[in-house]
Amino acid sequence: MERINKGRLPHILSSDYWQEDLDSYIGLYLKEEISAEGIKRGIENFSRFLGIAALTCSEQINYTSIGNDLGLPPRLVKEYYQLLEDTLVAYQLSAYQKTIKRKPVATSKFYLFDLGVTNRLLKRGLIEKGTELYGKALEHLVFLEIKAYLSYTRSSETFTYWRSTSQFEVDFVIGDYLAIKVKTKELTSNRDYKGLLALAEEIKLKRLLVICNEPPRENCPKKLKLCPSNSS
Repeated sequence: MERINKGRLPHILSSDYWQEDLDSYIGLYLKEEISAEGIKRGIENFSRFLGIAALTCSEQINYTSIGNDLGLPPRLVKEYYQLLEDTLVAYQLSAYQKTIKRKPVATSKFYLFDLGVTNRLLKRGLIEKGTELYGKALEHLVFLEIKAYLSYTRSSETFTYWRSTSQFEVDFVIGDYLAIKVKTKELTSNRDYKGLLALAEEIKLKRLLVICNEPPRENCPKKLKLCPSNSS
């Protein structure tokens, strides 16, 4: 659970006062450096936006809805999101578009670059297994680990997620061969695999993977493998 709560910044992981250090990091870097970059866009508005951006981690981006919450035009909200990407503080995960039978959504999802920073921006307490926050945090952590691996290996594979308009969903898709679903359950059922199996009906995936808290077992659907999460 260490990385779920602290994030992955080395000096934070090794700190005895990691919560205070995260607050200092946010104050000195996010609030000053990035706000300075966006000074022409309005520091006060950008600071309010930063909290909303953290709230939208692992969610689809809706510029209009967020703009309404902040009292800002969608165009400006889009610029703010782009500013986070330009300064390497956040990433957008594009939607997989190659399904035909089930119409895919096209909206990207959003993730900040570090889970510890996200937690402190949202003023979360310690996240415990079995809570709603744990599910979102685990998905966020898996996204960051996959992105880091693809970057480290200099992979040219596309990295996306898939959601159909009929509400089938796969958290992560790598290339056209690997689909991943993140669950927090200790005992999964066939219902938890329906997004993966729906995507596999249309795309010749080589591997389907569930990351969860359940040990691997033999009676999974064909091609599906359970992978215990290691979120410590």
